Amino acid sequence: MAIILVVTKSSEANGAVPTSPYCKICTIPNLCNNVVNGATNWKEAMVKSINACTEIAYRIQNVTNSILPQITGVAPQTKTSIQDTCKEAMDGAVSDLQEAMKALNKNDQGTMLTNLASLHTDCADALDQFGIKFLPLTKVVGRYLKHMSVALSVAQTPQ
Repeated sequence: MAIILVVTKSSEANGAVPTSPYCKICTIPNLCNNVVNGATNWKEAMVKSINACTEIAYRIQNVTNSILPQITGVAPQTKTSIQDTCKEAMDGAVSDLQEAMKALNKNDQGTMLTNLASLHTDCADALDQFGIKFLPLTKVVGRYLKHMSVALSVAQTPQ
């Protein structure tokens, strides 16, 4: 028993954080731990995951509207097309995340998973298609996709 205490103290001293039981199958365990931090049950972990995704979807909407016009070297109609695509994708994402939350509250895991699986990658795809490497938008879209991966992993964690 003393050996276990020493090992535990040593890993705590090194800053190692144990993986949450809701993050065991996640490919991004550190992000998952941050998202579900403090969750005491699966439903609470899901609420935190869905809320994190929704927050980022709203951020993409704001970034798209305020920053995309600053991109240079792209035709105006291309900017408009990307902006419209990102807005539509994130409107759909927010709607699906809201529906996922409703399904979670009704204990309808199938509907929740269906709504979470609608990743809405159209914005990221549009940026790639036109070769746009505009860091503020690319970064937040990448963060959204990672958070969606976390939410899907948590959703599939055995309860």
